[in-house]
Order: sequence, then structure tokens, then C-alpha cells
Amino acid sequence: MTEQKVQLMLNIDAGPETDDEELEQLTRQLRGELLELDVEAVDLVSKGKAPKHAKAGDLIAWGQLLLTLAASGGVFVTLINMLQYWLTRQGVSIEMDINGNKVKLTSSKSSKEELQRLIDTYIAVITKKRD
Repeated sequence: MTEQKVQLMLNIDAGPETDDEELEQLTRQLRGELLELDVEAVDLVSKGKAPKHAKAGDLIAWGQLLLTLAASGGVFVTLINMLQYWLTRQGVSIEMDINGNKVKLTSSKSSKEELQRLIDTYIAVITKKRD
């Protein structure tokens, strides 16, 4: 039996004053820290093909990461704790999208209700996939 996987979309909101270079740096930094967790993958998100004759193949949607993790174990709780710590250091917010269910985590501690909603959403997605 193969282990069930869950995908989460993370969207960094660094505010309107943040330029593309800063957003790229935040995205790469967050990706690096996420890869240190026990996750399956942390992928950069493509926003389409580069113009003809450009050196790059795909354009990257800086500020977005697609995270794949196992549906079992305490990986999700570890992820939430790591994100909360990262957010307090960076002063930004992250919107987490799990199957269309969105929860925003902010640099100030998210409320217990917000975190519980996030965990409940995650559990509902896992339970639905098992059915």
C-alpha cells in the first residue's frame, strides 16, 4: 500500500512594497527551510513559458511554493510550527491553500481558532482522500 500524499499551495504575501528580487529571495529562503523538514517535495510554481528566444524555460511565480507531504505522522504540525517561526522572523504572511480551503498565517501569532481551522481542514482533506 502506498502512502497517501497531500499537496499544499503556499503563497507569500510580503506586501506591495516588496519587489521581485526580494520576493524571489523570500521564496528561495522558505523553500530551503521547508526542504529540511520531512516533506516529499517543495516545488517552485511555474507561471508560464518564457518568451521565445529567452534563455529560461519557464517563468517562476515567485512567492508561491507547492508542498507535497505524507498524510500521516506529525509532519503537518511540524510544518505549521516552522512556518510560524519563519513568519515572525520575516514579518510577512502566508496563505496556505489545501484543496481550495485557504487559511492565512501572519507574522503575529495566528489565533488558536485559525490554527485549529487549518488543522481541521488538513484532517478533512486526508479523511476524504482515504474514502
